[in-house]
Amino acid sequence: MNTLATSVNILFKPITEEELLQAFVLMQQLREDITLEDFLFVHSKAKQCNQYTLIGAYDEEELVALMGYRILYDYVHGKHLYIDDLVVSYKHRGQGFGAQMLTYAEANAAKLLCNGVRLSTGVSNTEGIRFYEREGWQLKAYTYKKGF
Repeated sequence: MNTLATSVNILFKPITEEELLQAFVLMQQLREDITLEDFLFVHSKAKQCNQYTLIGAYDEEELVALMGYRILYDYVHGKHLYIDDLVVSYKHRGQGFGAQMLTYAEANAAKLLCNGVRLSTGVSNTEGIRFYEREGWQLKAYTYKKGF
C-alpha cells in the first residue's frame, strides 16, 4: 500500500471497498452525471483491466481529494503515470490539496521509474487549466474525441 503523510497531516492512501461510497460522493463533483451504479462498475472494470488506482487524500478523517491513475506505456511517452481523475472537494479548493495530489503523483511516478506524468482536461475547464499551468504543467497536445 502506498501511503504518504505530509507536513500538514494529509494522508494519501488507496480507497478501500468500504470507502467507495464516500469516494463516489466526491467524484460527483468532477463527474456530475455519474450514477453510483456506473461509478462502481467503471471502478471495478478499470481496476481489473487497467490497474486503475484510486487514491484518497485525507485531512484527519475527512476525504478532501481524489485522484485516479493508471500506469501506461506508449511509443510517445514510454512508461508514464496517467491521471484520469483529480478532484478536490468544493469546500477545500484553494488550500493546496490539488497541488499535493500532483506532488504525490510525481513522487509515485518517479518511484515506479516512469518517464513522467500526464493528464487531459476539458477545454471548457478553465479553472482546471489555470490550476495546472500554475503548478508548472505545460500544454503539449490536443485530444480529439469522436463518439459513436
